Amino acid sequence: MTSIEAAREIAIRDTWLREAPESFRSAVIERCVLQRFDPSQVIYSVGDGPGGIYCLISGSVRVSVASAEDGPFFAHIMQPGIWIGEGPLISRGPRVVGLSAGRLSEVLLLPLPAILSILESQPIGWKAVARLTFDHVSTAMTALNDLMIRDDRRRMIATLLRLGGCRLAPGLDPVPPPIDLSHEDLAAMANLARTTVAAILHELNEAKLVELAYRRVILREPDRLRALLTHV
Repeated sequence: MTSIEAAREIAIRDTWLREAPESFRSAVIERCVLQRFDPSQVIYSVGDGPGGIYCLISGSVRVSVASAEDGPFFAHIMQPGIWIGEGPLISRGPRVVGLSAGRLSEVLLLPLPAILSILESQPIGWKAVARLTFDHVSTAMTALNDLMIRDDRRRMIATLLRLGGCRLAPGLDPVPPPIDLSHEDLAAMANLARTTVAAILHELNEAKLVELAYRRVILREPDRLRALLTHV
């Protein structure tokens, strides 16, 4: 299990906390608790009551969304160092997305009472919360933009890069963490048929751009994959 000290080092890598005032950053890190979740274990579900903010430390966490009629569906994969869950802090309403562990995963939880207490004493922290929300909106807009790509292969590559945390630029790690999703889940995310997803992944695997395993994709050449998006 990751030590609390190592978990804190990972947690401050994300832009919103790294660029926050030191007093706010320290207060957040000191109030976090380390938790572990088994594969497929639900962290929280769409519609759950207000709760705290989470940072993925190790493993992977799947983000699910639901429309008024259908779902929930997996929409995104969190990578280590990423924070999520600030919605109820702003709306005081129920969760609008859900989280579940893709594999054995560790997270830091900042409970809702703790972050509210910190913000009461340090109102400047709301700027950091706004930055976190802006980052999530940017990710959502990127996903929407990628779904408008007409070419199936390019749309699939764009989806893989987003899930690997390196859609527009290199991520924090040279080799992105594995993407823990089935072909069916990837098909839904990229708005493709499952057979089309399987064919594209096979092609990318043959080109040594990705590596395939059971319910897992590893991006071996994210720079080359991004370059492919510039070619129609």
